[in-house]
Amino acid sequence: MNILFITIAWPSPGEKNLYTDLMDEFLLQGHKVYVAGTQDSDKKEKARLATENGKEVLRINTGSIRKASYYRKAVSLFTLGRRFLNAINLYFKDIDCDLIIAPTPPITISRLLKKLKKKYNVPFYLLLKDIWPQGSVDLKVIRKYGIPWLYLRSHETRLYRTADYIGCMSPLGVQYILEKNRFIPKKKVEVCPNSIRPVENPEERKPGAIRAKYNIPPDACVFIFSGNLGVGHGLHFLAEAIKLLSGYSKAFFLIGGSGTHYQYLKNRFEEFSPENALLYSWLPRDDFEQIMATSDVGLILLYRYTSPQFPSRLLSYLEYSKPVLCAVNEATDIGTTVVESGCGLSVDHGDLEGFLDAVKYFSENIGERGKMGGNGRKLLMDNYTVKHSYEIIMSHFR
Repeated sequence: MNILFITIAWPSPGEKNLYTDLMDEFLLQGHKVYVAGTQDSDKKEKARLATENGKEVLRINTGSIRKASYYRKAVSLFTLGRRFLNAINLYFKDIDCDLIIAPTPPITISRLLKKLKKKYNVPFYLLLKDIWPQGSVDLKVIRKYGIPWLYLRSHETRLYRTADYIGCMSPLGVQYILEKNRFIPKKKVEVCPNSIRPVENPEERKPGAIRAKYNIPPDACVFIFSGNLGVGHGLHFLAEAIKLLSGYSKAFFLIGGSGTHYQYLKNRFEEFSPENALLYSWLPRDDFEQIMATSDVGLILLYRYTSPQFPSRLLSYLEYSKPVLCAVNEATDIGTTVVESGCGLSVDHGDLEGFLDAVKYFSENIGERGKMGGNGRKLLMDNYTVKHSYEIIMSHFR
């Protein structure tokens, strides 16, 4: 089959993420893969088509989407469909497409996907990663039933009607979508989780050198939270926990990345100068990989969301056999998954006492950390590899 994959999250050449892993699996299974991705730039650059790791990748100039103001991001997202369609019609005009696959976000390309489905007369599989516009309402970016919400909701419903199948990240996601969108047939929605191609034997690295470089105590249990630092994680909760644990030398926290709340954390850390935490915005790639490999427990924080979230950072923790500590709200089932699979602990976001107890439990029970980490690796191999996602998708089209 010829697969057309459309996304705003295709990484730069030579880099990888869960989407490159999934498309690599399609390639490995004998399919031809065409990717329509983005060049995140305000410069007037032409689209670029190149062969990357066996896939035909079209990079389309869409204006600034990441690291941009809400206004500039909105303008880029609202013109996204037209720019994609023009570039696809020009560069992919001769392809014989058999299946369209696209993830959210965004939903503002609903018209594009409807037109492409009609043009090629093929099925469309939607990978539902973020639920818009509800996520923006939860984060208080827009108001429910306001004009922006009505506009985005029209895109959302069109997207769901256009898709032949909708793959949600977890069972709670399936339940939520069906409850909030009564017009969707149940047979159309299923679990198709985040997935990766895991490293077969993750390199074991001794923590000594990298910990010394960043003044991390050599014997401390290191808790890591790296990636997007946004309001949806409720990082005020983590900052308060770090402050309360300032005299507890057995735990150390690594927090890194970028986002709207990086400056908030920086300001808080300047207030009480924690000796049990390190905040960074960027690290050299090799240093980051060493820190990731030698940290002990992965953190997952979710706050405010009323729609189910299932962060892909979980897979990175499981890949490296790390136990997981979740502080999440009731709208997600990621904490339930972690606890039921025996690969970590979960507390309610806001339960400081429970979170502190969990930190101390991990810090003082090395054997349990190893056991939970092994269970986590098994959970990954049994449920979250790209082979699983590929089989779920292709079960409908063979």
